[in-house]
Amino acid sequence: MRGWGIAGVVVIGCAGVESAADTDASTSSSSSSSTTATATATTTTTTTTSTTTSETTSTSTAVDTSSSGDAESSSTGEAFPEPVPDDCITDVTAGHHEVTCDGLVYDVEIPPQCLLEPCGMIFDVHGLAMSAQMQNACTNMRALGVEHGFIVVQPNADPPPPAANWIPEIDDPKVFDMMQRTAAAFHVDPDRWHFTGFSQGGFMTWRFACAHADVLASVAPAAACGTDFPITDCQLTKDEAPAEPLDILYMHGTADLVVNWSCAYPRRDAVIAHFGLGDIEVLLDAPDVRRTRWSTDEMVFEMVEHDYTGDTPIAGGHCMPGADDPNDAPGQIVPASCDDPFEMVWGEEAIAFFVDHPRGG
Repeated sequence: MRGWGIAGVVVIGCAGVESAADTDASTSSSSSSSTTATATATTTTTTTTSTTTSETTSTSTAVDTSSSGDAESSSTGEAFPEPVPDDCITDVTAGHHEVTCDGLVYDVEIPPQCLLEPCGMIFDVHGLAMSAQMQNACTNMRALGVEHGFIVVQPNADPPPPAANWIPEIDDPKVFDMMQRTAAAFHVDPDRWHFTGFSQGGFMTWRFACAHADVLASVAPAAACGTDFPITDCQLTKDEAPAEPLDILYMHGTADLVVNWSCAYPRRDAVIAHFGLGDIEVLLDAPDVRRTRWSTDEMVFEMVEHDYTGDTPIAGGHCMPGADDPNDAPGQIVPASCDDPFEMVWGEEAIAFFVDHPRGG
């Protein structure tokens, strides 16, 4: 799992899973939703390296990708178009790639089936002092994307850890540009663009919900809210809110001492008030985790609150449930696995929500 703090406070993170080839993911338990971003950026090129996903242990269908442009889409019966490389995304084969675009490096996982049919797309964003490797160790999102038919893109902030830090006015347009490039290169299903992030990445998720609700289907911010930090957020006010409804899954720890829990209920209440959501529905009420839902005919908002804590006392519950942090990633400072037995695994909950909540779904 993993967390971060404002510089001079605490930074915690996870590392371990490096590609869809390495997965600890088990089947997500779900009910209707489970139990538990046009900005322009000047682009420079690109160094792209790739490996394959032939060693993946996740459940996926073996696919011959040697002539992807001649394959028929399983949904339409028509030939699915070949990927279209550009000056950043130069390698459009299946597998794991590092793509450099406009000064940022992205870890990109392309499932084999996404060369044959339209897939969804998930951007999974790390926190302060983290990397894509650390984030993936917490979410296992690359392997889960292969399993569920999502291209997964995990940006790396510049500079690398431990100094990694997202600067909204600089980095947000770059990340959105990469979203558009990925969607165009791989003919991504326009109804299945999703965004998630933890801590500083969670703040970016809220910002993207505000700025890009016209293209995003659903978002899952974690451990991010409020105005106590020098971090731009989406405050869900009359002048700062999504332009249209979108489905939201929000997770926060009650013992979080970095992004203090005190901002969580006000954020929840702001979402409910802004969208005029209905009465509460309790989905899960376990000793250490609770999940609730509010909805209208246009959108769903769910909140997961957990009581887990991590290995770093001053961070408290600033962690993502369900990860086992080996603390061995380049630049990593301390581990941050939640220690308690888990009623939920955050990466599985997020992707299950995305599966259940396409745009217009």
